Amino acid sequence: MNEDQARIRKLRVQVLRLRIIVAVVAVVFILLIVHNYNLRHRGKYMNFSEILGETIYFDADPNVKVAVEENYLKYLNKAYVLIGTYPDCEYYKISANVTRNDFNWAEDFYVGPGRLYYNYYKDGEPQAKVGIDVSEFQKQIDWEKVANTGIKVAIIRIGYRGYGKGKIMPDNLAEQNLKGAIDAGMETGVYFFSGAINKEEGIEEAKYCLKKIKGLDIKQPIVIDTEMIAEDSEARTNNISVEERTDAVVGFCETIEAAGYTPMIYASRDQFIKYLDVDRIGQWEFWLAAYDTPVFPYHTEGYQYSPYGFVDGIPEQVDLDVWMR
Repeated sequence: MNEDQARIRKLRVQVLRLRIIVAVVAVVFILLIVHNYNLRHRGKYMNFSEILGETIYFDADPNVKVAVEENYLKYLNKAYVLIGTYPDCEYYKISANVTRNDFNWAEDFYVGPGRLYYNYYKDGEPQAKVGIDVSEFQKQIDWEKVANTGIKVAIIRIGYRGYGKGKIMPDNLAEQNLKGAIDAGMETGVYFFSGAINKEEGIEEAKYCLKKIKGLDIKQPIVIDTEMIAEDSEARTNNISVEERTDAVVGFCETIEAAGYTPMIYASRDQFIKYLDVDRIGQWEFWLAAYDTPVFPYHTEGYQYSPYGFVDGIPEQVDLDVWMR
């Protein structure tokens, strides 16, 4: 290698180092900008191009901008839940006050060899229980057959609140299902499909559940099922605020806990993130409904992964769950 070649090689190394330094500085600069933007508000729209502009204004390899944007997105997904398709999505700051899960949602949940249903696995060993949740819509259930499939947990709908006037109604097969599941040796809990619009109604729903399970061997939680209903429905809960919906859940959970039972909150990812204040409910157990690979940061004790299950002894399709408790 002659002197000119050595000088050129040394110059190329210096340029490469400079590019790396510039890229690192750019990432730090972007994150500082993101921090200074007030992205902490619920659902604020923001994207990389708005913050960075259409061009990185320095002389660098075009791949640097791609690398910077990828780093930016990695940062976002660790700090925010993104709802929608980036960049046209909503950003919700992940609370530092609520315990996170350590699941690899794409790899830790699957149907193991010789098994029929999903479970949660670590090092190839199942770590959870297989569960179902049922209501009168599953019709007459043969619980002995269900128990023989290896399903361990059954969560029974105990009742619901109507959309219009908000009257509490029983599930017509609740008593039969509770007796059948308990007699078959299944770990049984109950859920209530909530229509509560304030704390008082949340308390009322909890008291209804407690009355209905009195004297029964309930080993699993008492659950409030809170959902946004289709916009064209007459659901009275569609018009309440995040604060009011959270008040109702708090009223339910506090009442169940005070009676010596374990409360749990069932909701979809969007429901937990957009329509509830997780800081106020994060101390209670979560049951997540997600039919694609979840993107959910918080602790999760129950995971409903399909509404289309087939189980021996149940004449209709049924919700399937993984129970990590």
